[in-house]
Amino acid sequence: MRGRVILFLALFLITLPFFLSAQDQGGDENVFYFFYSQSCPHCKEAHPFIEELKGRYPQITFRDYEVSQVPENRERFKTKCEELKIESRGVPTFILGKKSVVGFRKGVHDRMLEQMIEEHLNSSKTCGERTDKLIHIPIFGTIDPSLVSLPSFTFIIGLLDGINPCAMWVLMFLLTLLVNAGSRRKLIMIGSVFVASSAIVYFLFMTAWLNIFMFLGIKDYVTIALGVLAILMGLINMKEFFFFKKGVSLMIPESAKPKLFEKMRRIMNQGDTWLAFAGTVALAFFVNLIELGCTIGLPAIYTRVLSIQDIGTLPKYLYMALYNVYYVIPLAVIVFLFVVTMGKYRFQEKHAKVLKLVSGALMLALGIILVIKPDLLVFS
Repeated sequence: MRGRVILFLALFLITLPFFLSAQDQGGDENVFYFFYSQSCPHCKEAHPFIEELKGRYPQITFRDYEVSQVPENRERFKTKCEELKIESRGVPTFILGKKSVVGFRKGVHDRMLEQMIEEHLNSSKTCGERTDKLIHIPIFGTIDPSLVSLPSFTFIIGLLDGINPCAMWVLMFLLTLLVNAGSRRKLIMIGSVFVASSAIVYFLFMTAWLNIFMFLGIKDYVTIALGVLAILMGLINMKEFFFFKKGVSLMIPESAKPKLFEKMRRIMNQGDTWLAFAGTVALAFFVNLIELGCTIGLPAIYTRVLSIQDIGTLPKYLYMALYNVYYVIPLAVIVFLFVVTMGKYRFQEKHAKVLKLVSGALMLALGIILVIKPDLLVFS
């Protein structure tokens, strides 16, 4: 029974990127882009009309981008112009599907924009827009990818990131030592502090990634380079299922384990509660530092995906905080199981192999999407 559950989970996580990939079909194609500048008088004249269009065409997603003061929006405008081969790159520029209108004058461009939207909607109906949004997956049948959103993507990736053998091994070894000491109270305290500290450290680590990606903007070479790295890491993780710890391996290096053991034993033998607390926080920092090779793939992919979303900076940090809540759920579950059973459950090598296979397959799929079509991971 357990094997079937693991197999089903693996299939679901592996096929998740295909659900996401269909986002672009009827998703990005149904987005009306309005690029403008605050100092542009024609842009100011266009704003009321665009607001009117938003009310008249609820089936169209309208996105406004200020390009004179926001570098990310300016880069996005440049990318869109290159994709559609738009020669005149002035503002305001309006893009819907494969068509564009540059400039705005009442009585002329407003009619052009209405015609562009009507033609787009008629074309979508002719091509069977609803059918295009569906994707057929073996076993699961027909799936509507519009149900997949940034919150659900955050949940899946964050949860899977937390189910990685490196962090789980360290936590379980620490808890095992505490179980042997026979203190349930200390088990709860140390386990909770380790989980909370890991979330904070991981958030700071991901903040650095996010700021780097936001500084670099939506340049293609950055996304492609990350995609290639994700593909390589995915293949290495999948290799672990067949050749565990053979050759190149993204695991905690053996040379670092003696220091880990020493720090854990100090915490276990520490009589002072506050010193044990401080030692656990330091351990969490140390563990997350040395296991970067084991866990760097998914948070790097997620922060890159987050950096190209059309949302503000604060929502991006809130999504990242939510990601870290999901990240520590598996660790919190382990602490709970140890407290209840006093260490009867053990994490075995066969479990590590399956988790490596699942995370590697997802990382591989996401890496391929980042290289071939990163727009598929832009959620509307």
